[in-house]
Parts: sequence; structure tokens; C-alpha cells
Amino acid sequence: MRQVSGILVAVAVAGSVATMIAQSGAPAAPAQGAPARGARVELRWPAGYIEPNTPGMKYVTPETPQGTGPYKAIMATDPGAPEFVLYYPANLDALGARKIPIVLWGNGSCTYQGNKFRNFLTEISSHGYLSMAGGPMGPPSAETITMASNNWTPSAIGPKPPARVANPSQKSVTVDLLSKGIDWAIAENSRRDSKFYGKLDTTAVAVMGQSCGAGLAASFGGDKRVKTLGVWSGGNKTLRDKITQPSLYISGSEIYDVAYASSLSDFEAITTAPVFHAWRTGMTHLGTYRQYLGGELAPIATAWLDWQLKGDNTAATWFKGEDCRLCRDKNWHVGKKKID
Repeated sequence: MRQVSGILVAVAVAGSVATMIAQSGAPAAPAQGAPARGARVELRWPAGYIEPNTPGMKYVTPETPQGTGPYKAIMATDPGAPEFVLYYPANLDALGARKIPIVLWGNGSCTYQGNKFRNFLTEISSHGYLSMAGGPMGPPSAETITMASNNWTPSAIGPKPPARVANPSQKSVTVDLLSKGIDWAIAENSRRDSKFYGKLDTTAVAVMGQSCGAGLAASFGGDKRVKTLGVWSGGNKTLRDKITQPSLYISGSEIYDVAYASSLSDFEAITTAPVFHAWRTGMTHLGTYRQYLGGELAPIATAWLDWQLKGDNTAATWFKGEDCRLCRDKNWHVGKKKID
């Protein structure tokens, strides 16, 4: 048993499975029946964390319109952009004269599968966005994850997992790929045979990403094509000084998110750009992206994009002022620079 940030953590063993138990106050009773040396021990999250997946969520086909926004969105591929999965309103004609902003997304682990954050990106796109995630369409299993299947324990509570062994034959999402995605979308807006012809706001481009993808997003600091950045559970300490655009930094808690420190470090170091930083009690590094419709994080992303790319002052109240919506939420812990 050891104490972590004021939380007493014990390992209770039942057979070959060890369960992490968190409690406040007096130490827990000693663990019984410790496994033999060399036996595999499975570590689980303590009670109170936010499950990153919606258990039993029904799978729907990519062409099924979804989302709570006014323009239910689909997930699709395009022969002109084979290294991306696209999310956009199913009925583009319903937009009328409205032009939709463009969002480029970098996956966690820079995984080369564009459907990995499907629930999150579909919900955003239903509010009138073209979202492009790096990587071609992967299997449906890429769209959901649970702590049990992920088999990962936060370094603040359990032993830090060994670094992944690089596979040189396995492609990853890169800064160059996301940059090509921006160029492709801008070109499609001018191509007469494109479904997006004249429907995109090419002056309203965001780059966002999670974990490894967050580092990619932060690499677009100062890019004249990009109006705002979204850095989710990550950072980029080598390039953060170049950030000039308004930037959103979101992470899980100090205990549950291994990227909490890098997110906070970026926020503290950025001095020239407007930046909003917040972390959520009980949220893991995996966030809520794979919950139904992106869970708690999708509305935050949508509000930020609506404010930064559409000039929506109502959406701005999520972030602006001492009484901002996230400021009032007891589960969220907020820091701001040049936002109010």
C-alpha cells in the first residue's frame, strides 16, 4: 500500500487478479493471498474513474446519420483523400448558404485509423463541421475501448507500462499528413465536381488531437491556415513557443492522466496566445471520446469551435468570464490566459 496525492491505494488480490482499491482515511487491511513471484497480475482502476467507453453501445453503420446537432453527420471515405476518414453533415444541401468550418484531427498514439474517434467527431460534425481524422478506415473495434481491454494502468497509481516498441512498417498520423488534409479540404471547396464545392469556410480551420495527436496539433502553432488549436491530454514543449492562435488545453486528472503534467506545462509556458486550460476530476487519459456521441468532451469541443470558428458568443460563455460554464462545474478545474 502507498499514498498517492492524498489517496491511499491498496492492492487486493483474488486468485491471479489484483484490484486497485482507493479510499480516504485509515489504511486498508493488508492484501491476502499474494500471487507467486512471476505470476501475471492484472491491475484495474480504482472506483470513481470515468469509463471511457459506453458499455453495450449499439454499433451503427458509417452511413447512419448521428449527432445532437442540427445536421446529423455520417462517417465516410473519399477517393481523393485515401489517408483520411471524413465526418460531415449527411445532407449538405440542408446547410443552404451556410459554410462549414474544417477540423483536422490527430488520433491518440498517432494511430493510423481514421475511425478511432468516431463518436466524438461525428457529434462535432453534426453541428456543421467537416472533420478529417488521419488514417484510413479501420475495423469497428477501433471505435470502442474499455479499461479492461486496454490493459493500461496510470503511472501515478500503478507501474508505468514499458514503452511501445516502434514498428517501422506501421504508418502513423503525422504533422505532414494533417497539413495535406488542410490543403485537400481547401482545394475541394474550389473543385466544381466536389461534394464540398462552395460549402466550406476555408478561413475557419482548426487542428485538434489527443495524446500523441495533441502533440501534432500543437505543432501547428503560427500556421497561417489554422485559426485555433485543440490540445487534448498532451502537449508539445519543443514547439509551444510558436503558438499564436487561441488554444484549448483539456486533460484528465493528475492521478488518472499521464499527460496531465505536459498539458499544464504547455499552459504555464504559453504567454502570447489566448489559452484556456482545464482538467476534469476522475477523467482518465482516454477521456470520453468513445462514449456515446463523445460523452462529456464533445460539447466542450463543439462550444470552443463554435466560438472560435463561428463567432458564437453564446458558446463563448463556456469559457469566458469568472462565471463561465466550466468554471461553475465543480468537476472541472480551470486556468485561463487572455481569454476574458
